[in-house]
Amino acid sequence: MQQNLAIGWEKTYVNAETLVHTGKCILHNITLNGITTVGDILVYDGTTAAGTLIATINARTAVSVSYQGMTFNYDCKMADGIFVTFATFAGNVTVTWG
Repeated sequence: MQQNLAIGWEKTYVNAETLVHTGKCILHNITLNGITTVGDILVYDGTTAAGTLIATINARTAVSVSYQGMTFNYDCKMADGIFVTFATFAGNVTVTWG
């Protein structure tokens, strides 16, 4: 385990297009907390949407007050950073990384 990971994972709350981290890291997981408008969450290895697309999370479940969050595990190396953007999606996620 990397020394800086010995104390746990960093976390970033995302509710709009966001640069989560710059530089090498490990994308641990993404937790979908809430949905206001259905759409897609796009995750890139890079500092902009010009980076390498790593994941597209299709958040297209019905919008509901009783929505239960879910976590998507990745545990993958990111060479340049983590950049998250939304395509028609409105809501929020938590990105956990180290």
